[in-house]
Amino acid sequence: MDIIEQLKHHEKDNLSEWINFEDKTSKRFSKDIVKFANENPDALKQYCNTTMPNEFSSLSIVYEALSEYSVTHNAFLFEEVKRVIALAQTKTINPEYIEVLEYIETEDIYSKDETIYIEIINVITSALHLDNDERLNLQILSLLDWFLTDYDEDDAISEAVVWIDSIKIIAENAKQLEVREAAKEALENLDENISYVDNDSTLESQSLLSKILRFFK
Repeated sequence: MDIIEQLKHHEKDNLSEWINFEDKTSKRFSKDIVKFANENPDALKQYCNTTMPNEFSSLSIVYEALSEYSVTHNAFLFEEVKRVIALAQTKTINPEYIEVLEYIETEDIYSKDETIYIEIINVITSALHLDNDERLNLQILSLLDWFLTDYDEDDAISEAVVWIDSIKIIAENAKQLEVREAAKEALENLDENISYVDNDSTLESQSLLSKILRFFK
């Protein structure tokens, strides 16, 4: 079987065979996917574009392979982030299926392709809305946390201000407590100087000095 046929096989059997592969077997197949993508980019894109994310999706195999063993296909992965989120926003797929995007390894995208990384976070944060279904916002926030794993605020990415503003709206105004809490956690992961006052939901951004001075009042 060629790569596409193998992916279709894994899709059909809900990844049951893939899950039981030995590590060396899965690594070899992942590298074969990268080689195939390098030689036949349109064929792999077509496969992904016609595959709907589900609970056990072969898309996870593709995303992990292309992000872990290559930096050539980051623009395509960005397109997939947009596609999958849009499918959830239009209720074409269950919001929980956004989770397949968490198979994208973020380290190399962040360290070697910052422009794409910023565009990905822009898309994720802009998908947050107060009138979203609760499950959709929760899944988007989970995806955001995943992509912020390797984020270093010392890199001073200017777009982070916009990200914070988008998340802050959800943290302070979402109707659902679970969504507000998830947004607060995302904010604190994004900026260690952001915290919430215990006796209300007011966001405060504090310098290290102001934090220290609190203890001497």
